[in-house]
Amino acid sequence: MNEQLSGRRLVVGDVFKEPNHSMLLCVMLGDEVQITGMAVVTIVLAAFGFMSPASRGMLLTGMILSYLFLGTIAGYAGVRLWITIKGTSDGWRSVAWSVACFFPGICFVILTVLNFILWGSESISAIPISLYFILLSLWFCISVPLTLLGGFLGTQAEPIQYPILTSEISREIPAHKYPSWLLVLGAGTLPFGTIFIELFFILSSIWLGRFYYVFGFLLVVFFLLVVVCAEVSVVLTYMHLCAEDWQWWWKAFYASGSVALYVFLCSINYLVFDLKGLNGPASAILYLGYSLIMAIAIMISTGTIGFLTSLYFVQYLYPSVEIDSKCIFAKSHGLVGNGVDDNGGGDSAMTAELAMMMVVELDGGGNGT
Repeated sequence: MNEQLSGRRLVVGDVFKEPNHSMLLCVMLGDEVQITGMAVVTIVLAAFGFMSPASRGMLLTGMILSYLFLGTIAGYAGVRLWITIKGTSDGWRSVAWSVACFFPGICFVILTVLNFILWGSESISAIPISLYFILLSLWFCISVPLTLLGGFLGTQAEPIQYPILTSEISREIPAHKYPSWLLVLGAGTLPFGTIFIELFFILSSIWLGRFYYVFGFLLVVFFLLVVVCAEVSVVLTYMHLCAEDWQWWWKAFYASGSVALYVFLCSINYLVFDLKGLNGPASAILYLGYSLIMAIAIMISTGTIGFLTSLYFVQYLYPSVEIDSKCIFAKSHGLVGNGVDDNGGGDSAMTAELAMMMVVELDGGGNGT
C-alpha cells in the first residue's frame, strides 16, 4: 500500500462513527453547559462586585439559581448532539430527562448519605429536611421543565453536519505501544498545574473560614484552564488518530477530565496535612463528600470542554484529508494511473474525477449527518 496512505488517513471513514455509550456523552455535554455556565456567571458577578462572600449564602444562592435557569441551554445542547450522533430525534425525551437528573441526582445521593452520617453523630451541620424539600421543589418546578423545553428546541435545530461519510465496516484498531489510560492520566497533570495554587486558597476559604476576594484572578485562571484542557485534548486526539485509533470520543473527554482525579487527591492531601483540627470522623467524611461533588463537577466540565474542542478539530481536520486519501486509495488499488498524460503533462482532471466517483461508490455511503 502506498506509504502516503497511513495514520489518520486510514481511519477517514471511521472517525465520525457513533461512540460507545453515546447517550451518556450527550448527558455529560448538557450537564457541562449548566456547570460551566454556573461557574462563569458566579465568578463574573463576584468579580464585578455584584456578589460578595461577606454576605452569608449569597454565592451559594447565586450558583444554585444560575444552574437552574441554564437548564434550557443544557437540554438543547444534549439533545442536539444526540440527534447529530443518531441521525434521528427518537429518544430525545430520555436524553433531556437524563440531563436534568444526572448531576443533581449524584449530588442528592451524596448529600443524603452525608446527612444520615451527620444525623447519626447528632451534628448541627446536617441539612434540615425543609431545605431538602425546597431544593427538590426548585429542581422539579424550574430545572426539569426548562431542560425539557431546551430538549424540544434542540429537536427543531439542524444537527451538526459531518464533513465526510462513514463506512459501514469498522477498521480494526492496531495495538498501541503505550496504554491509552497512561496517556490520559498524564494529560490531566497540565490542566491541574494551572489551578493548583488557586485550589489551595479556595479550600482554605471554604474550610478555614477565610474570605476569598480575588475573583478577577480566579476568572483568569478559569480561562487558562479552559485553554489548556482544549489543547491537551486536541493533542491526544491527534495522537490517537495518527495511531489509527478512531475511537477518540471518550478518550478526548477523559484526557482533559482526568484533572478531576488530581483535584480530589489534592483535596485528600489538604485534609491530611492542613485540616488536622477537624472534630471526629464525621467531619472528615463531610469534607470528602463535598470534595467528591466538586471533583465530579470539574470532571464533567473539563472533560466536555476537551471533547467539544476535539470534535471541532476533527471536523476541521478531515475534509481535506478525505479527498487526499481517496485519490491515494484509488492509485494504490489500480483504479487510476499516476495522473500524468502521455506527453508528460499535468494531472488528468477527468481521470481524477472518475477515481473519486469510484471510491465514493466503494465507501458504500454511511451516516452523512
